Amino acid sequence: MLQKFLSRVVGTLRNTWLYIVLVVAALALFYLAFSLSRANIWAVMAAGVAFGCLITLFMAARARPALPAPKPEVVTTLLTPTVLVNEVRAAALVTYGQIGTVTVKKERAKPDWRGLDRVFGEELVMDVGVRIVAGVNLKHLREEDVKVQNNSVEITLPPTKVLMVYVDESLTRVVQHKSGWLTGRDISLMDTARREAMESMVAAAINKELFEKAGQQAAVAVASLARGLGFQRIKVTPTQPVIGQHYEELQDPSQIAKIIALPPEVGPREDQHE
Repeated sequence: MLQKFLSRVVGTLRNTWLYIVLVVAALALFYLAFSLSRANIWAVMAAGVAFGCLITLFMAARARPALPAPKPEVVTTLLTPTVLVNEVRAAALVTYGQIGTVTVKKERAKPDWRGLDRVFGEELVMDVGVRIVAGVNLKHLREEDVKVQNNSVEITLPPTKVLMVYVDESLTRVVQHKSGWLTGRDISLMDTARREAMESMVAAAINKELFEKAGQQAAVAVASLARGLGFQRIKVTPTQPVIGQHYEELQDPSQIAKIIALPPEVGPREDQHE
């Protein structure tokens, strides 16, 4: 606003000055026109004045007014917990995935009589591929979890949890399936095997520091966001879930599809389970 006002003032003064010079030149020429017949000193001076005014008008018309150099506008973003929380929440999820294979052996309940397993028994051995994805849902970050002091910030992340567990059918196969002479195949055994494989994979992944790795990855991502906002000293602390509350169900289909599309790390093969 100030820059525009100064420009208008300078332009008005310049135009007024040019009009004054023009009027002086016109008067001088008018006087000269009536004095040429008497050729006196005043006529010569008037001619000189007219000539000088014309030169001045010519130079002024070619010159551009010198305006004060505009000052660059500086937009200052206050580094507040609210600003940082909004930026972090926009990142939504930071995930860490693993994949492994669990061998599961299941048997159908059968009479204890000896030899009847060939008639009524059923035995299933499956290799079940399981994908497990853990991570931090950054939408749960609260302002009280962020402490800002000048250009320093301390952030306590929401608990790291298991976000998805599902069977990878491309890695799942039936190793052995035996059934008795009078026994049909029980499909529920396969469903039970898949469910137990997922539970086993979750327990094994937690024991192998899955939450620690996922939390560290989230901390690196959040620290990068804070650094991009201008913080210089950054401390990000991951947290572990409460015992028995290690699972969080995702509701957004787009997030689920995005997670499934990510290539997880391949974990070791688990021991056989019965």
